[in-house]
Amino acid sequence: MSTSWQSEMTDSKSRLKHLFDTKVLADCTLLVGKEKQPVTGHKIILSAASSVLHQKLETDGADQPKVTLPDVEPEIFQSMLKYIYLDSLDGTGNTVFGLAAAAKAYQMPHLLKKCCEYISQNLTVKNVLQAYSFANDSNDAEDLKKKCETMMRTETKAVLADSSFEEACLDVVVALFSQEVLEIDSELDLLEAADRYAKHISKCDYANKDLSIRSILEKIRFLSLTPEEFEKGRASTTILASSEACAILANIASDKTTVPFPEGFSLRRDPRTTSNVSIIKLMPEVKFQFKVDDIENLANKMGKAWSSKCKLQNLKWKIGIQFSVEDSVKYLGIFAYSIWESETEKKSCKAEVEFSLVSTKNEKSMFSDKFTQTFDSTRSATPNWGYKKFIEVSKLLDPTEHYIVDGGITFQVYIKVDE
Repeated sequence: MSTSWQSEMTDSKSRLKHLFDTKVLADCTLLVGKEKQPVTGHKIILSAASSVLHQKLETDGADQPKVTLPDVEPEIFQSMLKYIYLDSLDGTGNTVFGLAAAAKAYQMPHLLKKCCEYISQNLTVKNVLQAYSFANDSNDAEDLKKKCETMMRTETKAVLADSSFEEACLDVVVALFSQEVLEIDSELDLLEAADRYAKHISKCDYANKDLSIRSILEKIRFLSLTPEEFEKGRASTTILASSEACAILANIASDKTTVPFPEGFSLRRDPRTTSNVSIIKLMPEVKFQFKVDDIENLANKMGKAWSSKCKLQNLKWKIGIQFSVEDSVKYLGIFAYSIWESETEKKSCKAEVEFSLVSTKNEKSMFSDKFTQTFDSTRSATPNWGYKKFIEVSKLLDPTEHYIVDGGITFQVYIKVDE
């Protein structure tokens, strides 16, 4: 046997490429895929790359072992071999997802890491749901999962509109609809997408066998819609049963209705938004949601939190919360601030303000209080009124009150200002 190639190739990378290309010195055969396509290789190189391949080759016991690998497609296996021999990632498009799955199955964390990096760097609205499905099923892809969730939240409408949405696994769609923040105009975007998805649901094998199309509907915040919006939305879809649609409409129209809300459906009334303020109604009054994240940590640190600003009757308004202690009891306080355009200009306005702490238990469990006050710019540049002891922190953090959702609380704020 000629050995000229061994002396002519001065680096190990070139010698390994020669072995990969020519299969010279190959001492094992792998029968790949359902058709058992034969692929020759080198035991020592394959065993060094994968503990699974090492075990299979050792189990055979022969000098020239022959093992069957039915769980990987030949094209994917060739890409895996190219990585093993050449340290080259030969995966693009959907191929890289198959390669990542093979890396996980054959216990090659180094290859899995490279696949995740490639997917992350080439993430688009077309592949983000497939990437999330893979990352969610892997303990070694947390960074990729977080990046997918960010894209799902910030480019929601594009993700929903892409044809890949209709092919996504059901558990991935449930995860998308469960995000606290989504870039949508209203929950009607989700209802329309759910209706379209139901007509083209993928037959993929998802982990949770208890999931159904209803599990998607349960994530939609129907109560954040107006009766008119809901009527318009449900008229163009077929996914909601008539009895459920009537019950939802009755509960949207009145919080005093005796019609039971469909079991399992979301009781959230706050719209999803990228801001901590969600405007519901504006001019000559404003009604909005103010969300405060990580409330328990904020309470422990006696910290403060501010809402984003909103404009009403030529004034900017914001809400602030802070904590205080009186007689060993800790309270959460909440205040409305009016922000005057000029600190020297003397102005005043009469405003009616109502604060409500949202509970997911039911609408009647909302803790609220209201006052009417003249906000006078002579008092300070940003006059404020409110409640120093709006609610005891112990009650706020009580899980039976259902004020905390995903670590945060939500206030519903209503302000009406005289001209």
